[in-house]
Amino acid sequence: MTEDPGYIPKLGSRNQQRTVISQLFDLWKFDEENFCIYCMVRKPLRSKHCRRCNRCVAKHDHHCPWIENCVGANNLRHFVLYVVSLELGIILFVQLSIYYTFTLVLDFWVMLQLVWVTMLCAVQLVQVSRNQTTYENMKGHHVEKTYPSTQAFAAALAAGASSLDAAGLSSAGRGPSPAATATAAAAGGGSGAAGTSSGGAHRHGGSRRNCFQQWTVLLGINTFFATARGGFGEGPRVARPRNPFSRGIVTNCQIT
Repeated sequence: MTEDPGYIPKLGSRNQQRTVISQLFDLWKFDEENFCIYCMVRKPLRSKHCRRCNRCVAKHDHHCPWIENCVGANNLRHFVLYVVSLELGIILFVQLSIYYTFTLVLDFWVMLQLVWVTMLCAVQLVQVSRNQTTYENMKGHHVEKTYPSTQAFAAALAAGASSLDAAGLSSAGRGPSPAATATAAAAGGGSGAAGTSSGGAHRHGGSRRNCFQQWTVLLGINTFFATARGGFGEGPRVARPRNPFSRGIVTNCQIT
């Protein structure tokens, strides 16, 4: 679990990076789903950049603080077996030591840990049966989903505009408009001071997560409730979006 979780190899030279970017531009796939601006590599399907490891990980599940490593394509099975073994080990320890009074405090502490370990084990087993990662479960990450932020990034990179339509880079294929570029440049220059002041106010006014929220993330409680909501739905007729990676429970468990 502490070894390579499935790091995407980095390119060896700037020429290779330039070639990959050109290929993605030709395919209209130069966005954050297909290219990592930190590692400067083409991202395979279901991969994600981990800022703690500073690497892109194939089939990225999550970064686990307890093993200080990412969980990905190479170690997901080991991590699930580790969590299941931890669950069984805690239950066995409590059964063997509960009759001894001098271990009463220790038993109470161990049973307290059993709560979040059980939730983590349940979440991982459900996600394995769905062939779904924790990141996909929390973010609703699907192949066919589009991201306005990446479209704005591509438009700004290609034509200096704020959207594909403003830059003339929509599916119509008319190409960038010089008028749109000039308009975007004029708007950017006129709103520089206002943007600086509003950005400072937004930065100071943003609220930080409190201690309770941080612990729910650390212990995986938020993931447990997100999985429960996804399983039962938010209403009587709400259906969970179809997972394009699922091949059935048996096959999903075999390929994990």
